[in-house]
Amino acid sequence: MSPPVVVVAALSARMLAESARRAGWRVIVLDLFGDTDTRRASGMWYPIGDAASLSIDPHRVREALDAASRFPNVIGWIAGSGFEAHRDLLDDKTIALAPIGNTRDACDAARDPARFFALLDDAGIAHPDTQTHAPADTAGWLVKRASGTGGVHIRHAAKAAVANRDDYFQRHQAGRSMSALFVADTRRAAIIGFNEQLIVSHGTHPFVYGGALGNIDVPASLREQIARAVNAIVSRTGLRGLNSLDFIVDGERCFVLEVNARPSATLSLHERDGAMSLLALHTRLCAGAPLDDVMSNPLDPTSPMRGELIVFAERERKISPEFVQRALNLGWCHDIPVTGSVVAAGAPLCSVSAACAHGTPPATLRAELAARAATLLSIDTIRKSGHADLPLSR
Repeated sequence: MSPPVVVVAALSARMLAESARRAGWRVIVLDLFGDTDTRRASGMWYPIGDAASLSIDPHRVREALDAASRFPNVIGWIAGSGFEAHRDLLDDKTIALAPIGNTRDACDAARDPARFFALLDDAGIAHPDTQTHAPADTAGWLVKRASGTGGVHIRHAAKAAVANRDDYFQRHQAGRSMSALFVADTRRAAIIGFNEQLIVSHGTHPFVYGGALGNIDVPASLREQIARAVNAIVSRTGLRGLNSLDFIVDGERCFVLEVNARPSATLSLHERDGAMSLLALHTRLCAGAPLDDVMSNPLDPTSPMRGELIVFAERERKISPEFVQRALNLGWCHDIPVTGSVVAAGAPLCSVSAACAHGTPPATLRAELAARAATLLSIDTIRKSGHADLPLSR
């Protein structure tokens, strides 16, 4: 029998596609970019929106899922980044393929600010002051979009234009930006690993996701705080499969920011040689397997620390065959644009990865990522004018 086929869909689905391939599945990819390595990991790619504006077109998603449903042995589709703004697709009965992930209600419970922060208050989980209306004095406050992703939806409230009805306000909390990748079975959760998020100011966007360091060593007290928070959230929302929790650490305390109710961009930082594909683990949990069965083998806390950094183009570039081949040969470049595509100044060019032994200072890994980014930018390409400078986040 031929292997199962799974459909993965996201703004940029390379990480999902590679994890699905590790599971031994054939992969159909739906995303905005169709990068070189994304296509290599898949049997077929469908464009589902506009990369320049980071917008998913629900009509194109439905058409692509309808086409994919005709393939033999297709088991369903997995929604990644970008579907926060299109949660109605998760319970759309006109779509022939079943979603493999959280229910619409679980996603709404995690993404609706009124529901989510009331849930945190009920569970006694610390979070920055949050409200749905603008404060009288906006100094020190942020405005966030509940359906946003990648940090491009976060602005300083004092500088923001009129708020969208999907916006909410949150007091800016200083500290170290982190996340926890976790799995859940609607009742309980287990943390896969902790990440330090690399947040960058990019153009007019002060809090853009620029990558992450994965398998970060954290104190036992922080690990316990986050484990309690994750389990309380899961038991109240019914989350299942792979998800991630964003939080800020300030000294001994942590403040929960949001839940990404889907496999996150940090997925690839925690894939381990010889271990089950994390997307396969996600699929088993979403099919109803209890957490104890899926997590029967304990995680190795001494696994290498891995990092990935998004490299933004310093000028407009037309991608040449030589650039693609050199990026592939380096072995640590990812999300490589296809030959002939144009990458605008300020847009993501590629991402780079690196790894260090467990216990290495995170600054060492950040320095290696920066050095690899500089190497990538030194690869010359053909200039072409006439494209807008628009920051994008994958």
